[in-house]
Amino acid sequence: MNLDEIQVQLAAMANAGDPTFSKFANDINQIVEQAKAGQLSKEDLAEIMRDAQSQLIILEDMSQLRFKETLNTCINGLITIAVWA
Repeated sequence: MNLDEIQVQLAAMANAGDPTFSKFANDINQIVEQAKAGQLSKEDLAEIMRDAQSQLIILEDMSQLRFKETLNTCINGLITIAVWA
């Protein structure tokens, strides 16, 4: 998954109608935009995404498991891009 694909997934989730996951996806996308603008180092991006992943684990609404899995995939992709780019 590349950065463009991740941002497409985040945008789709932000518009999916679940307020909790919409905010989470918007927040992550804003962080990605900051990183793209050079306002965050790759290391900072990876650390922020690891923190986001920890927060995602706390969300226990199993009825939204699909959203949780998609966000986790996006976060993992961003960590990989930050670490290996």
